[in-house]
Amino acid sequence: MKSEVYKIDELLARILDAAVRTKEREAQLRRTTRHLRTRVAKCTDVDGGIFENVLRTVTDFSFEQ
Repeated sequence: MKSEVYKIDELLARILDAAVRTKEREAQLRRTTRHLRTRVAKCTDVDGGIFENVLRTVTDFSFEQ
C-alpha cells in the first residue's frame, strides 16, 4: 500500500513538473512572437529596407523578462 502511495506522489510530481515546463514554453513562445511582430512591423515601416538600427532603439533584443 505504501509503495502505491509513493508511486502516486511521484506521478503527481511529474505531472506538475510537466505543467510548469509547458507554461515556461508558452511564455517563451509569446515573447518570440512579440519580437517577430515588432521586426515585421519595422520592416514594413521602411518598405523592406534596413531597419535594424531603428529596431535597437525601440526594443530590447533579450528574450528574458
